[in-house]
Amino acid sequence: MNEVVNNEAFRSVVNFLESNVPRSDVANIKNELKKDFVLGKSKSKVKKQKVKKRRNNLLSRKEKKKLGFYSFPRNSIKYKDIESIKEIWIDYISEMLELDKSVPDPTSKRWDHFTQTLYKADFNGSLLEVVRSKCPSYVGKKGICIMDTKNTLKIVSKDDIITTIPKKESVFDMYIRNVKLTLFGKHLCIRPAERSNKKFKNNFHPDL
Repeated sequence: MNEVVNNEAFRSVVNFLESNVPRSDVANIKNELKKDFVLGKSKSKVKKQKVKKRRNNLLSRKEKKKLGFYSFPRNSIKYKDIESIKEIWIDYISEMLELDKSVPDPTSKRWDHFTQTLYKADFNGSLLEVVRSKCPSYVGKKGICIMDTKNTLKIVSKDDIITTIPKKESVFDMYIRNVKLTLFGKHLCIRPAERSNKKFKNNFHPDL
């Protein structure tokens, strides 16, 4: 039925055009009507496939926290089990700081490079002792660092207890064989990955 109606409509249009266009154009009417026009095209039935975004295989910080990457039971790590990590760290930091040349004098040209390298270093495995803190219970805590976050350092002491020390309110002594260096925690309040690319000022204020 629809086909009959369409044919009659087509014929009516042709008849109207034949009676109104110049005779020279009559022969071209049917050919012109068979052409497809952009506005007359129907929508394509073929659906465009959505490009799937590739998911980064690395875990986000939130996902790591949910899995418990940043939490350790108080007695879950033995001091003797990580002493070997401390020895590896000492070799690493000694080479980075060029301690075979001795610690430079604060007035020397080497001092700037020395301090910049120290603050950008990885502290996991370092032997630290809290010498000053706004929380007196932290003073005297000494152990090997097992986690360095933006605002805290986790250390394991010889009694196998894990303690989380807030950086901002503490001053640490770092022991590298026969060398002792003092670090102000408030200058380390940045994620280790970001700290490695940061330029530190030399006019550090020693107060907590």
